[in-house]
Amino acid sequence: MESFFCKTQTLITLKISQRLTTVLKWRRLTGIVLNRCLNIMVDMAMHLMDISQNSIRADAKNIQIAFNEDCESSRLTFRVGDDGNGMNEEELRSLEDPFFTTRTTRKVGLGIPLLKMTCEQTGGFLTVESEAGKGTIVQAVYCTDNPDCLPLGDIAGYLTMLIVANPDIRIKFTYRLNDKEFKLDTDELKEQEIDLRQSGLPGLLKPFIAENLKELFFHRAEKSFLC
Repeated sequence: MESFFCKTQTLITLKISQRLTTVLKWRRLTGIVLNRCLNIMVDMAMHLMDISQNSIRADAKNIQIAFNEDCESSRLTFRVGDDGNGMNEEELRSLEDPFFTTRTTRKVGLGIPLLKMTCEQTGGFLTVESEAGKGTIVQAVYCTDNPDCLPLGDIAGYLTMLIVANPDIRIKFTYRLNDKEFKLDTDELKEQEIDLRQSGLPGLLKPFIAENLKELFFHRAEKSFLC
């Protein structure tokens, strides 16, 4: 007759085996989801919009978006900082889980894991600093001399949409390339009596941003894979 101890040991072993199988399947699913999404999120502009939306959902009143491109070191630093709700230590530890989100309306959050994947595939890295009640800073570093570096995409278009859709949020944008830079501050636009809610603004703002960025990009190094 099988002893109680043997039955218990068998049951525990079975549960551990089932749990391990579940974990392995979950990790495999995670990889599949990230790779599928990577085929959709094909440029930096989409990351800009996605990470900025996190700031908006965190009730940020001020969002700072910055690109710092250094041709000498072949590095692009993408940074989004906000004064939103921030995260506690437990939430910070869960950030790299693609199925973690602080939202209650959706159970899947892929922005941070995707950003981490796209910068690390170039040899770069991701850092996230946050404190509950004090905001969040997300920073991703890309190696621009790596062929896996993402293209910039339609930064002017996404930035325009972000500004027009959120006229009450102060958005400060900076793109710095070596010693040259382009800056845009929605508070300064308001000081010039520009109504961010006017219907014709996108048709004026997007070309303005695009032209300034185009002029800046003339100074980019040839070895860079950014485009």
